[in-house]
Amino acid sequence: MPKASIQIDDQFTFIWNKITVGHEAQKRNIPEFVRHFFETNVSSRSELLGDEFLDRYVLKWYDGDVRVSNPRPGDGSRSEKYRANPEIDPLFLVEVELSYSGGNRGGIVYRPLYNKDSKLEVKLLEILEDNENETHYSFQITGSLFWDYKANHYKKHVETIESGGYCPWDDVDVDVRINFRDNYEVKSIFRFDEKGYNLPQQPIETVDDKIVGNPEDETNLCFILEMTPNVFTMVMEDEKDWVYSSRFKDKYINMKCKYLSF
Repeated sequence: MPKASIQIDDQFTFIWNKITVGHEAQKRNIPEFVRHFFETNVSSRSELLGDEFLDRYVLKWYDGDVRVSNPRPGDGSRSEKYRANPEIDPLFLVEVELSYSGGNRGGIVYRPLYNKDSKLEVKLLEILEDNENETHYSFQITGSLFWDYKANHYKKHVETIESGGYCPWDDVDVDVRINFRDNYEVKSIFRFDEKGYNLPQQPIETVDDKIVGNPEDETNLCFILEMTPNVFTMVMEDEKDWVYSSRFKDKYINMKCKYLSF
């Protein structure tokens, strides 16, 4: 399979929106302590969303001490599933996504499965601006990402862009979105037991379409993670008048692949 890689080593502007997303009835202000928690912990408690993260939480089967994908019935067959530990596990995930677009119809999002050789470090450098609606951050992002860009994935991307009437593939625009989000595995342990049933005391609930915390303070980690918005930046080919966007030619972010490079 063709190997693909992305190398990143630069500073980027990320945006924190102070109001939750959704339709009007769902929207509410995000408490300030949620943002302060993010600022305090994001540099030390973040992890790349890739194969290493996903494999940690999946149900694993063993034949004796050997991990197997197709377990056989017998005394030596057993299963294990790691349950998240909020004391040591990452609280935030870093997603690095590609989008292909053209024309006025939008495009498609491609989320590579980064392998276990991939590494990504993030560091919050400073708050660039804090206004009524948004907070702008400067982050240093450094890393090397690797994955197998499968031929059938590439073929599907080309077919979707061209058959969907977006544009010829040779004219497609490629953008990169880097996004912080909550670790949903940590959040779930506060709501569900090991069998997946609801716990009797729920840390969050929906009241009049809005998420509320029980309690709504710094002690409720589930509420903090639930209320944390996607905090993102975009790297694009074209110049846009967006505070959270930058251009490939102005940043050290490079992709190498048989099918695509920037």
